[in-house]
Amino acid sequence: MWRIFRVIFSVILVISLLSGCMSKSQKKTIYNKAVPIAEQYMKDNYNTDVIISDNYQFLDPMNSEIVLNGHMVGDESATFSIGINHKTFKINNIIGSSEIMDRYVKPDQKNKSSTEDPKK
Repeated sequence: MWRIFRVIFSVILVISLLSGCMSKSQKKTIYNKAVPIAEQYMKDNYNTDVIISDNYQFLDPMNSEIVLNGHMVGDESATFSIGINHKTFKINNIIGSSEIMDRYVKPDQKNKSSTEDPKK
């Protein structure tokens, strides 16, 4: 009885471990797709150009997320980490230093000057 239990448990364990594994080329492909998304997000929402480092992490199989690290162009102390779902490529979260976070542009203030009538 215990032997059958051990075999079943081992098979389940192996399947669960293998289902979360990705090859290096798969990870690099996801990284290459996520970088321009993160750069555009930072430009649109924090009004800044950024440099994404080659230092990234995959949070699999927990939540299908790639975490990219970077800093503002011209200020290496203004750092941030941005989490992107690597299945949908939607931004999950962002954390960073105050130099970055203080630059957040509220959605109702984006491109406000371009939509206002200058004759008013």
